[in-house]
Amino acid sequence: MARRSAAIAMVVAALAAAMFLLLAGNQLRRDTSALVTVDHYPSRDQLALGVVLVAMAAATDSHLVALGRQELPAWIDGCKRWGSGKTANVIGASLVANGLARGERRVLIGGLTLLEGNLLLGAVVDASKEAYGRVRPNHPGAGAWLAGGDSFPSSHAAHAFLIASVIDETFQKPEWRWVIYAMATGVALQRVHEGVHYPTDVLAGGMLGWWVGHRLSVVHGLVERPREAAAWLAPRPSDRRLVAYASF
Repeated sequence: MARRSAAIAMVVAALAAAMFLLLAGNQLRRDTSALVTVDHYPSRDQLALGVVLVAMAAATDSHLVALGRQELPAWIDGCKRWGSGKTANVIGASLVANGLARGERRVLIGGLTLLEGNLLLGAVVDASKEAYGRVRPNHPGAGAWLAGGDSFPSSHAAHAFLIASVIDETFQKPEWRWVIYAMATGVALQRVHEGVHYPTDVLAGGMLGWWVGHRLSVVHGLVERPREAAAWLAPRPSDRRLVAYASF
């Protein structure tokens, strides 16, 4: 009887695990599509400006790395730990546990969003590193693209800004915003100070991490979609006047 009960329990547990993996896989597929969704496409002028700024940053990369290694304070190296995938998982799990213990659904969703974002971001960053192959500034052939390197984008900067983005959207406290984004910026600067990344590496990583965190926060309901406003004029026959109307 005991063996039979144990066997039944194992089958039930296996079915539950399979169901969970199936649902999690479907969730990941749906949310991945949200990462390539853009609410408002940039204009040609905005795109041109972005290209110019990236080109300028890339042209000064080597100089800024040397300057960062000399001028940035040594204490900034302590920020490195806040930009790892492990830190993101620990914070995400803590939010989930806190949300369950206190019955705070928003905190629970924030934790799940961070855990999922960390998983997706890791895959995107790894694929990007493989595709661009940029050599790190502290390696022979520094700065070369498509050369088998793993400098672009910075994974530490990406995870740091993912954490900052999700925490910001979860709690929506302006007084926290300065602190969490300052810490994320500290991680990005630390990578330059250590000489293992170019400024464009950490810039791209930070933007990527923020984007993943923001988009998943929108999908999971942590961020309300901006309301669309419309206004028009319509005639009012009763007194032959034009009346303005608005809807939100």
